[in-house]
Amino acid sequence: MEERTVVILGVTGSIGRQTLDVIEHEKGFRLVGISFHRNVDFAKKVVEKFGVTNVVVTSEVSVDLPGIRIWRGVEGLRGMLEELKPDITVIAISGFDALEAVLIAIENSKRVCLANKESLVCGGFLVKEKLAKHNTELIPVDSEHNALFQLMEEDVERVILTASGGALRDWDLAELPKAKPEDVLRHPVWNMGNRITVDSATMVNKAFEVLEAMELFGLPFEKIEVKIHREGLVHGMLVLPDGNVKVLLSKADMRIPISYALSYPNRMRLKDAVVELSGRSLVLSFEDPDPKRYPAFFLVGHIKHSYRDRIAYNAADEVAVEAFLKGKISFGCIHAIMEKTLERMTPFPEPQSLEEVKVLHELSKREAERVEEWLSSTSC
Repeated sequence: MEERTVVILGVTGSIGRQTLDVIEHEKGFRLVGISFHRNVDFAKKVVEKFGVTNVVVTSEVSVDLPGIRIWRGVEGLRGMLEELKPDITVIAISGFDALEAVLIAIENSKRVCLANKESLVCGGFLVKEKLAKHNTELIPVDSEHNALFQLMEEDVERVILTASGGALRDWDLAELPKAKPEDVLRHPVWNMGNRITVDSATMVNKAFEVLEAMELFGLPFEKIEVKIHREGLVHGMLVLPDGNVKVLLSKADMRIPISYALSYPNRMRLKDAVVELSGRSLVLSFEDPDPKRYPAFFLVGHIKHSYRDRIAYNAADEVAVEAFLKGKISFGCIHAIMEKTLERMTPFPEPQSLEEVKVLHELSKREAERVEEWLSSTSC
């Protein structure tokens, strides 16, 4: 296989590190550029280990890397990608800020491996316009969408996304508002960042994934189902018109979807990644999410067709989760902040450009902060 050049944006995060692990043990990939925010020490180790010569720094931290070209901010990111024109860019940046990076990567890469939800949730129309214009491949890295990507057929009755249900899935409903950050961050299946782990407990992350599936596969909202699947083995299912159900089953190991996104249409051989089926009884359970346990998730039905509402939903979640992790509000108030913010953003029009998406995001954050401040002084 001809060697392919790779850039990893957000190299110091969980997905970035696991991507490094994959390409370190697989021939045919050469890391030529990275971006990071604040973890200078880890970035230096990556530069030394992989011989990277181009580094984008997205914060104001001081960096001393002799002989390495240092780029700064979004314009630096644009400059690096325009110069390198990598075969593959991996988007491992979390949060809304990844949207602009995704659009730049699409313009300058042959393939974009996407591990960011917010870019499609808040700016899917922009992403699809860029993909069509530049004929760039986009392959999802999230385990659920990567599973659907592998299973997808043209004629599909519906798709099923699986969810763990989060760390509080077995708590008594009356006890949920009392949950502390340390309770919520004990995820039963995955080891992830703090925000996405909280989003797993509220199932907001699954709401994002429903919207993602609509964007990636052109599916109507009504054809997407979500089931709580405790075993963490099934990552996606397709229900077909003839009654067959296609299932992708694998370990809860992000190296698997990362490797497929990098090597598609080929597959890598991953050490210790195969599920051992012999000599065991395999139990697979599927449950419907409870609206009383996951009220923030069920808001997705109200925002499915509005980018304005999606942007407000994401921004409010961002504010609410940060407030919860800092101990400023209770777990039960995350949903209240999101619902109230959505109500307050309805007078604004739908965005038509990247700048309008950015403006709506900032307005939504400020509105959510006002809601959070008001609620934290009352019942939250």
